This record gives sequence, structure tokens and C-alpha cells, in this order.
Amino acid sequence: MAVANALGTRLVRAIAEQNEAALAECFASDAELRALTPYGPRERAGAVEAASLISGWFGDSTTLRLLDSRSEEVSDRVHLSYKFEGVEGGEPFLVEQQLYCTVADGKVKRADLLCSGFRPRIGD
Repeated sequence: MAVANALGTRLVRAIAEQNEAALAECFASDAELRALTPYGPRERAGAVEAASLISGWFGDSTTLRLLDSRSEEVSDRVHLSYKFEGVEGGEPFLVEQQLYCTVADGKVKRADLLCSGFRPRIGD
């Protein structure tokens, strides 16, 4: 459980701080990322490429606040989930992502990500 918590904390903090370099440090140099988003599947190979894809989703956010995050081990994989609220283009949004990872040496070696998409905040 310590691996899941440490990796989850680093990865979510990097996203929240919009720090692409710190996010890339969470991935192995030969990492593979597959992501399913509302706009279709995306695939990236390499730490820098994986971090760039994820960071790009949040890059235009003028406000980004972590609402919830969890990490747990599921047999030989690590499950990370996180939910942010933010503002992009003057519009408030919510987004949640689920990430299932194979981890080696404390870094993501392979990841499968599912994204809710940026959803409008209702009631604001």
C-alpha cells in the first residue's frame, strides 16, 4: 500500500500544481499510457509524452483544486482516482480520472486511464 500512496500523492500533486516535469518523473522512461476520453482513445509512449498528454488537459485551467483522491493496490496493479474542480475559459468544471497502473521501481510502467471529461459544475 505504501507504493500506491506514495506514487498517487506525487502524481496527483504534479497535476494539481500543473507541473509537467514533476508529472513526467512519476512515469518510467519507457512508460506506456492508454487513455479513454470523451473524444476517443489516446496513446503515448515515454514519460515525457505521457506527462505532456495529461498536463495538456489541464494546461488552460486558471483554477485547479483537488476535491478527492484515492490510491489502492489491486493485486499487481495500482488504482489511482482523483477529482478536480477548476475554471477554464471562464467556465467552471469538474473532472474525474481513474488510472490503473503497473508500477516498477516506484514509477508508472504502464497505465490505463479513463476520463470523465470536463463536466460543467451545476449550481454555481
